[in-house]
Amino acid sequence: MNQRSRIFRSKLKNWIGNDEGSAIVEFVVLAIPLFVPIFIYMASFASLSGNEAIVRTLARETLRAYVASENDHAGREVSAQALTVIATNLGLTEGEIRTLTTRFECSENPCLSENGRIRLTISYIDSRSHRTIEASAQEHISPWM
Repeated sequence: MNQRSRIFRSKLKNWIGNDEGSAIVEFVVLAIPLFVPIFIYMASFASLSGNEAIVRTLARETLRAYVASENDHAGREVSAQALTVIATNLGLTEGEIRTLTTRFECSENPCLSENGRIRLTISYIDSRSHRTIEASAQEHISPWM
């Protein structure tokens, strides 16, 4: 063997036998790949939570518009208009607005009867995750209406 290969072998043995910095290497190799799924899950959860907050706000404000109207027919018209305006202001896309569905459940007929309860359930399909996001709001109609 020549001098150069002996020097190379001795440096290689020293480098392989040396533990200096191995904890950092182990962390990078083992721990960081384990964090990737956690970050993906957290991003997905944050997106879903944001969408749920949006649809809760939509349900609450749309139902308030309905309850503040003069009668059931006007309430449906006003709440539909309010739903579109609020959805646009909250940042829903045109495609998401087209998938919005509303369902009114009334304890009395007509819905705006005194001492009645109105429950509005709103849902839409999120364009990024393709999940159906749903929330409800409920209002009590005053007996002094």
